[in-house]
Amino acid sequence: MAPLPISEILVGVYLGLIAALFPSFIAFSIGFGFKYFTNVTVPGLGVVALGGTLAGVTGGLMGLIDPQLASGWAGITAILVILMGCLWAHSQGDKLGAATPRRLTLKSLRESQLSAELAERVDSYGQIRIRPTGDIHDIEGYPPLPENLREQLRTSSWKFPADLSLTELETRLEERLTTDHELAEVAVVVDKRGRAEISAAPSAAGLSRRIPSGKRAVSIQTLLPTGVARGDSVTVKLPDGGVTGPVVSARTNGVEASKDPEPAPTEAEDDESDENLKKPTLTTSTTTGGEGQVSVALPAGEARRVVGADFAPMIVHSRGKQREYEAIGVLKQHGNRFKKVTIGDESTLSGTTIGTAQVRDTYGVGILAIRRATERLIAPRGATELLAGDTLIIVGRSSQLQTFEEVAT
Repeated sequence: MAPLPISEILVGVYLGLIAALFPSFIAFSIGFGFKYFTNVTVPGLGVVALGGTLAGVTGGLMGLIDPQLASGWAGITAILVILMGCLWAHSQGDKLGAATPRRLTLKSLRESQLSAELAERVDSYGQIRIRPTGDIHDIEGYPPLPENLREQLRTSSWKFPADLSLTELETRLEERLTTDHELAEVAVVVDKRGRAEISAAPSAAGLSRRIPSGKRAVSIQTLLPTGVARGDSVTVKLPDGGVTGPVVSARTNGVEASKDPEPAPTEAEDDESDENLKKPTLTTSTTTGGEGQVSVALPAGEARRVVGADFAPMIVHSRGKQREYEAIGVLKQHGNRFKKVTIGDESTLSGTTIGTAQVRDTYGVGILAIRRATERLIAPRGATELLAGDTLIIVGRSSQLQTFEEVAT
């Protein structure tokens, strides 16, 4: 058996290291780039094959200088070194791509933020008002919008958290319009200046939105709480387990669906006195409470289970992207909490107004609602008088809530 030509192997290792520099760099870049931007690992075999092809160019040039390098132990060793170098570089690039924090992804290139020059339009709660631009367009294949609804949309505006991306703003606004105006289809494009181009189609067949593909709308008698609206997520509790889906329609027996008006503006609303911003009140169909019928969109198998039941209790889940829950989410993000406080007979707040007591400036809390024996006040204004026995729903940080509670009681 002939001994191994150690000298040729060493020459092959040397030449392989030189020829592997460029293809290894390419293999590293491919592994890192794909993992970082798309979180996809490129198969190592494909990268090694590409690296071997690139190295073949360099090896061919060396073979022209000395033909003996292309054959024998030196050539074989060089090829092995090149392939192993490409495989190692690819694995290191893939690891680095997985470990590097993703500050830029292909998805984030689309999800750009609003322009920084709009900072003066952000209110104290970190929200910005989105307004439509131009006319409200119709959607091909649907009937045209009624002129009164088109004008209402054109003169309306909507508030959302200012830190949302453009894609998220478009999705939120589409869901808001679909629910508030019972539209069959909505398409929204928001630019960096906070202007929305809106295309919409009116509801058809009495439904506020289309039933998702693969689901069926099924109705059942239940006990309805006050304020159930189309689009709410509910769970119908059946004997063999609950089913969850969005509400298609809901109506209390013997009572027409009520309207849930917009709450009155609070002190936190921006001071926009321009007459052009005055718009009709938006309304959403809701229930008034009591026994009634609810229709829920469910998969076919779960829908059959509901059909077999005459009556079932129901649980209503949070409408996470409706404006009231959206506002709560913004408040909680800044460390705020909610508390119920009753004003005592000897409290210094009794007999004063919210503005006179300077509740927000003095105690750092906001009054969201006041409950009295004869009325309910939502988002009371500064001129609202505080009376002994009033139950206040307040928001603020824990220490501020505790201080205000001691003064109120």
